[in-house]
Amino acid sequence: MSNIESETKEKQIKSKKLYLHGNMPIVVGAAVLILGSGLLGYSVGHRQGITVAGYDADAQQLVEVVGVQKERLEALNKSLNAAVQERDVAISNSNDLFAQVTQANADKIQTDGMLTIYREVLRQRGGLSLTVQNLGVKPLADRSYEYQIDLVQVSPIRTKASGVVELRLIQGSEVLVLPMESSSFDFHDFQRLTGRWTMPKGFTPQFIEVRVTGSSSIVKRFSWTKGKPVDAVSTNVAEIPQVKATAQ
Repeated sequence: MSNIESETKEKQIKSKKLYLHGNMPIVVGAAVLILGSGLLGYSVGHRQGITVAGYDADAQQLVEVVGVQKERLEALNKSLNAAVQERDVAISNSNDLFAQVTQANADKIQTDGMLTIYREVLRQRGGLSLTVQNLGVKPLADRSYEYQIDLVQVSPIRTKASGVVELRLIQGSEVLVLPMESSSFDFHDFQRLTGRWTMPKGFTPQFIEVRVTGSSSIVKRFSWTKGKPVDAVSTNVAEIPQVKATAQ
């Protein structure tokens, strides 16, 4: 009995070895397949993890770039709005200036027309001899002053007025003759002489005097501290004063 059982066990063992030996390629293939599946799953999972991490980093960077671009866009919008406002103000100022210049030109034309009428009426009434219509003195910086002398003559026969002007400062018995940029005159109806001078230190004049030498000699003295105001130009022909025919 024991011999039969031993033989039976040996046959079974041999049968198993033969089975394993015959199916070894299948077993190896299965093991390789299982191992490969594991490696493939790990690789895919690892790559997916890397892809997700990279996506998050790119998304964060994109958010930062969008934020920076948004700030720049807001700054550009502010600059654009400021530029538009400045343009609107400049256009408004330009329009106002144009309107003022237009009005000034219209006023000048009107004034020139009135002066022409004024002169013609004066000629018909005998004219106006050479005279100093106005003397203006304007203080500047560093004891400097600017003078303005207006000369007028309306001749019935339209003769030109010509000659020289002298400007003096008087303090008691002391007389200071001012150097003039242009002391000569030559005109038909009106001429203005302007210039500047520097007052000597310690000199305070009591009077300023204008001496005109031409077809007639004229001396006009004005108080240094209280100048004579300039009368407004007559706007009505009836207001033009009657004068004697003294001009030639």
